[in-house]
Amino acid sequence: MSATSPKGTTRLSTPPPPLDVIPAAQWAPRSADLWWSAYLPLAILAGVLVTHTFTREFYVAHVLPEGFGFLELTQFFLALGAAILSARALRFGVVKGSTLLWIAIVFFALAAFYIAGEEHSWGQHFFNWNTPAYWSEINRQQETNLHNTSPWFNQRPKLLFDNAMFVGGLLVPFIQTWTGYFRSPLLALLTPPLAIAPAALIALSFKVVDDLGKSVVGEQIFTRPSEVVETFQYLYMLYYVVVLTRRLRALDAAGVKSVTL
Repeated sequence: MSATSPKGTTRLSTPPPPLDVIPAAQWAPRSADLWWSAYLPLAILAGVLVTHTFTREFYVAHVLPEGFGFLELTQFFLALGAAILSARALRFGVVKGSTLLWIAIVFFALAAFYIAGEEHSWGQHFFNWNTPAYWSEINRQQETNLHNTSPWFNQRPKLLFDNAMFVGGLLVPFIQTWTGYFRSPLLALLTPPLAIAPAALIALSFKVVDDLGKSVVGEQIFTRPSEVVETFQYLYMLYYVVVLTRRLRALDAAGVKSVTL
C-alpha cells in the first residue's frame, strides 16, 4: 500500500511485496513484546546505575570483572544467542533461495560467533588454560584472543558496529516513520524496527559518556562505561536477529521462495 506525504511524494506505508505477507505482529515487536523490547533493557540499566551509584565496590568486584562478571558473562551469552539464531535461520527456504540474503545471514552468524568467542577468549575464561608464550608476547592482556593483538581486530570492528547500529538501527528506522519503507524488498527486510531502539539508545548514551570521559572531562564519569556499551550493543544485536528470524519464518510459512533487491 502507498500513501502520499504532505509534500506530495508517494511512500510505502506497508512493506513491499513479497514482504507484505508478513503479519504486523511478526514484522516488529508489538505491545505484548514490550517486556523484552523496552522494559528489560530499562531494568538492566536501572540495575547497573543503582549498583554503580550505591555499591561501587560490589559493582567493581562482581559486575565488571573479566570472564565471570555480570556484564562480561551477559555479553557472551547475548552474542552466542545471536550466533545460534542466525545459523538456524539458514534453514529457511527463503534464505536458501536468496543469495544476497544468505550471505547477510552468514555474515551475521559469523560476526556474532566471533564476538562471543572473543569475549571469553575462545574458552580460556571457562577452562583456564595457559596462554602460549609466543602469543603472550603479542597479546597485551596475555589472553588467547585476537582483539587484544591489533586495532584491526578490536577498534576497527567496534567502529563499524557503532556506525551500523546508529545509522541502520536508529537513524534509518526513525527517518522511515516519514518516508516509509524501502522499496527494495531485501533492504526493507533487513532494516530493524524502531521498536527495539531502547537498547541501542542506551548503548549510544554510554558511548557518549565514555567518549566524554576520555576526551573532554579527562577522567571517567562512570567506571568502564565501555562494558555497558558492549552489553547493550549485543542485546540490540540479539533483538535484531530475533525480529529478522520472525520475518523469515513468516515468509517461509507463506511460501515465499526468494527476496531480492
